[in-house]
Amino acid sequence: MACDDGGRQLKPEATGRPWELVVQVDRSAWQGELGDTLRAVLEGSTPLLPQHEPMFRLSVIHQPLSQYKLFRSRLLIALDSQTLEPQLAKAVDLVARPQMEVKVTAPDAAAAARFIGHNRQLITDLFVDHELRTEAARLRHRYSRMVADSVSRQFGHTVCVPEDMRASKTAQDFFWAGTNLLDKDLNYVLYAYDWDRQPLELEAFVAKRDSVMRTNIPGSRADQWMETSRMNDSTATPLAIARARIYNKERVLEVHGLWDMRGGALGGPFVAQARIDSTHGRVLVNEGFIYSPHSPKRALLRQMQAALTTFE
Repeated sequence: MACDDGGRQLKPEATGRPWELVVQVDRSAWQGELGDTLRAVLEGSTPLLPQHEPMFRLSVIHQPLSQYKLFRSRLLIALDSQTLEPQLAKAVDLVARPQMEVKVTAPDAAAAARFIGHNRQLITDLFVDHELRTEAARLRHRYSRMVADSVSRQFGHTVCVPEDMRASKTAQDFFWAGTNLLDKDLNYVLYAYDWDRQPLELEAFVAKRDSVMRTNIPGSRADQWMETSRMNDSTATPLAIARARIYNKERVLEVHGLWDMRGGALGGPFVAQARIDSTHGRVLVNEGFIYSPHSPKRALLRQMQAALTTFE
């Protein structure tokens, strides 16, 4: 077999579309509690989108995976009465590239359902992160050179965002780039601010984000600017969630939320990653936000999330 540049044996290209997941499960188990749990976990809403969009598109099969062996994302449910406790195993690039296979083995369907429900974040993270790595690898080959050069000059870092981002704006410790489309509009923001030696937390992040966006992304009128969406008014809880993640061996606070144009009709989802740059005593925030009022938003937002993971 021929090898690639890294000396690894070449494998066939994986089949299947992004965010498509093949699930192999016994037919009777799929029709009961286990099937209900799998649907709730895998077809549940993608967090913080304006409307319901499932996390994955499912293809459910009840026979061996032989005809799906090249599929890029696969979840196998094995029921084995000899298994004492439910177990989870994963395999990367098993027979194709890129590929993620997760296998859950449990003594019976009820135990499998409990295990999957309890570990829903772990299981969905495995597949989401696999798709993000796949998209990030693609972006590293085809990305906006304009954005990469601008970020390198202004901040001394590198990032790979979609190549159709050609409009840009630069300000003090702030950079924006976007596609400037009427629909499926992708936007990338990078900004920095002084670190106050406190850990990164959601409330402080949202306050700083709103301050930066008010200054740098105004609307068409003086009383309009971008802000983080709230439940009802400017003093209510922001529509955002945060958790610590590790990308490229670096800890970041990843925030998913909704934005709107204060005093205007624009809005949509955003994803941001904040990291502490202790060498320069600052916090660096990468953000991707989209405006897509007439189109699904999950794939667009995940594309921007993948772009953020290329930041180095």
